[in-house]
Amino acid sequence: MLVLIVAIGTYGDVLPFIAAGAELVRRGHEVALCAPAPFGDAAGRAGLDFAPAMSAEEYEKRFGHPTFWTPWRGARRLFRQAARSLPETYRFVAERRRPGETVVVGSTLAIGARVAFDAFGDPLISVHLSPLTIQTRHDAPRTPGLPMPRWLNAGLKWELQLGSDAYFVNPVVLPRLNAFRAALGLRPVQRLRYWWNSPARVAAMFPAWFHAAQPDWPAQTVQIGFPEAGREGGAAQGLDPALEAFLAEGEPPVLVTFGSTRRDTERLYRVAIAACARLGRRCLALSQTPIEDGGERRADVHIARYAPLPEVLPRCAAIVHHGGVGTMAQAFAAGVPQLVAPLAFDQADHAIRVAKLGCGAAFRTGWFDERRAARLLGALLRSERVRARCAEVAAACDGPGALARLCDEIESLAPARAA
Repeated sequence: MLVLIVAIGTYGDVLPFIAAGAELVRRGHEVALCAPAPFGDAAGRAGLDFAPAMSAEEYEKRFGHPTFWTPWRGARRLFRQAARSLPETYRFVAERRRPGETVVVGSTLAIGARVAFDAFGDPLISVHLSPLTIQTRHDAPRTPGLPMPRWLNAGLKWELQLGSDAYFVNPVVLPRLNAFRAALGLRPVQRLRYWWNSPARVAAMFPAWFHAAQPDWPAQTVQIGFPEAGREGGAAQGLDPALEAFLAEGEPPVLVTFGSTRRDTERLYRVAIAACARLGRRCLALSQTPIEDGGERRADVHIARYAPLPEVLPRCAAIVHHGGVGTMAQAFAAGVPQLVAPLAFDQADHAIRVAKLGCGAAFRTGWFDERRAARLLGALLRSERVRARCAEVAAACDGPGALARLCDEIESLAPARAA
C-alpha cells in the first residue's frame, strides 16, 4: 500500500504524522510525506520520502510572524497559508498516487489532499488533533477571540461558530479554493470547516475524557486518543550532555516552553524563569530564540533550543506552556502539572480543559507577571490533589496504542489491490 501524508502546521501539528508514517513503514508500507520544508530531515530519519509543501523561508515568514500568534490576525494568516499551499499539496497527491493502491492521510489544513479526494476518489482519512477542528452544536470548544461565557446557550455558541466562519475563515480560503476547484471541474465549497472532513473517514486524535464525541459529529468519525509523537525523527538522538547533567544534578526543574515558532515570547520566558526563582525552583527553558540573561549565568536555570519532551518531561516537576496540543498531550502522559498561558488558535480551549481536568491552571497571557505566575505555579506544585489527578490522567494516556489505532484505521481504507 502507498500512503501519501499531507500535514500543514508547526511541530506539534506535524510530528504526529511523522510518527504515524514511521509506524506504517515498520508495517511494510510505502510512505511519503508532504509538509513544510523544515520537517524534511525528521521525515528522512523516520524513513519517509519527503516533498516540501513550502520552503523553509516561507515557513519562517508565515509561522514565525508575530501576528501569527494573535487570535484573529493569526487565524487569518493560518488559513491564508493553507490556501497558498493548495497547489503544492494537491500536486503531491495527483502526481504520486497509484490508482487502486493509495490511501491519503490529511491534516486539518491539508485542503489540497481534500480536493484530490474529490478529483480522484482515493481513500482519504482526515486527521484532527484538536476538538476545535470538529464543529458541534452541543459541547462546543472555545472559539479563539470570541467571548463565550459559561451561561451562553448552545444555540448562541453555534451562531458564533458560523459567524466566525462567514466573516473570518471562508473569505480567506474559499475564493482561492473554489477557483482551483473550478479549473478541475469541481463544484464550489460553501463551508470550509464542514467540507474539510473526509467523507471516507475522520480521526479525532484526542480521548473522550478530554472531549467526548458529539452527537452531530460526522458519522464516519472515529475517536482515537492523543498519539505518541516527539520521538520519531526527532531533532536530536538522546539528550544533550549539558542538559542531562542539569537534570541529574538537582531536584526536578519546572520546564518552560512557548512553542516551536513563536519569535517574541522573551517576556513570557523571563517572567516564568523569575517565577521559578521566586519559588526556589530550578528551571529548564526550551526556546528557539535566545533569551537575554543580562550576562548573569545561573546554575539553577538551563536554556536550550530543543529537547525531546517524552524524555525530559517525566523528569520535571511541572510545565509552563502555551497550550499547544502536542505539548499538552505530552504533559498529560508525563503526569506533570501544567500552567497554561494560551496565545492563539485552539490553545485557550485546551487551557480551559486542562483546568477542568484538575491537572493545572489557565492563565491569561496579558496578566502573566512574576507574582501571579509564582502564586499559581506554587499552588500547583504544593497540591496533593493536582498531583493525584495528574497521575490518574497519565494512567489513562496510551500514546503508542493511539498511534497504532490510527495506523489500523489507515490500513482499513486500503483498496482491495493494495491490501
